[in-house]
Amino acid sequence: MLGSATRGECHSGTKLLHPVVHLHVFNSEGDIYLQRRPDWKDIQPGKWDTAVGGHMDYGETPEEALRREVREELGITDFIPESVDKYVFDSKRERELVYVNRTTYDGEIRPSAEELDGGRFWTMQEVREAMGKDILTPNFESEFRRCFGRELGIKYALFFDIDGTLVSFKTHEIPASTIFALTQAKANGHKVFISTGRPPLIITNLGAIEHLIDGYVTINGALCFVGNEIVRCKAIPKEAVMTVVEDAQEKNYGLIVVGEKDVAVLDPQGEVDRVFRGEIAVENLDLAKPLEVVLRQRVFQLTPFFPEDYEGDLMERIPSCTSGRWHPAFTDITAKGADKGEGILTLAAHFGLNPQHTMAFGDGGNDISMIKAAGVGVAMGNALESLKREADHITTTVDDDGVMNALRHFSLI
Repeated sequence: MLGSATRGECHSGTKLLHPVVHLHVFNSEGDIYLQRRPDWKDIQPGKWDTAVGGHMDYGETPEEALRREVREELGITDFIPESVDKYVFDSKRERELVYVNRTTYDGEIRPSAEELDGGRFWTMQEVREAMGKDILTPNFESEFRRCFGRELGIKYALFFDIDGTLVSFKTHEIPASTIFALTQAKANGHKVFISTGRPPLIITNLGAIEHLIDGYVTINGALCFVGNEIVRCKAIPKEAVMTVVEDAQEKNYGLIVVGEKDVAVLDPQGEVDRVFRGEIAVENLDLAKPLEVVLRQRVFQLTPFFPEDYEGDLMERIPSCTSGRWHPAFTDITAKGADKGEGILTLAAHFGLNPQHTMAFGDGGNDISMIKAAGVGVAMGNALESLKREADHITTTVDDDGVMNALRHFSLI
């Protein structure tokens, strides 16, 4: 829906999505200019903020609005803007589509006496020391970490889904560009984690990057580990397990039961084999154990093979569980509270990392929780539309250098 609304209407809790433009002004020494918000402002009064920020007028293009705002707020007309990012900022009172730009400028700056309470250039050291101390606006801190973390020396924890993100559905391999990008990211001090729906038994396609991996979120967050140390595990209640097993046996559909040590496979119609072995190139299913053996263990995940229109009926009968579908043929069921979002927060806490300094990459429905939980969520170009709507950034497809392009976009490599 397109139209116009007043600034007051947009900031009154209506959550009308409205466009704004931001400009980060750096000098040739690498310092950044911040404006001080006047004490009379209704939002974040008296705090230091992005050099220029303003709403687009009805009918303006982002560049027209940016040049108008820069002229009005800083008195600058001769600058060259560089587009950095576009994302949706959501708070309790407003929802903004933010066009982020940067420029390098060494000329005279004349801050508006009507709109600003002055401004000055800050060194990166000053910005680092001011963060988290109620000196800078939270929006500036979040955006600066997101877009210019490299200038601050921020190291990110990078979480990657496997199928459709790291590994191509077409070749069943990790693209060379992805291997290169992760090697560079690791060399630059960032941590690399896996966040997958796969149980450890069938994680067999990461050999090219295995030496780079710092930890694993597996079984959609039900089992997280670093080396031999289990950091988190959450089992499905026994009654829910038996409800799904009995339903699969009664209705004759395929089911994978993932226990803490072993995996069982029910495949009465051959669909599990066709999809897992044929389409996704999953290995080690031949190591599956009998169902009765796995049911004596704690069960972390159930993967039933039925269409999406039946999913709601079954999930109503197991309220202690949650479902994450990433393939049209099946879904992954885990205990409530066991999802990829909780998984990455668990590993971030384990390593003492700021959750704002996490970045998650995914393509399927079971990746939505981690895309929302991470400081920055990246959707692959081949991702579901539902995931893209939640992402902070959409990169190219897994086969078109998507991981490398995203890491370059955020200046991590």
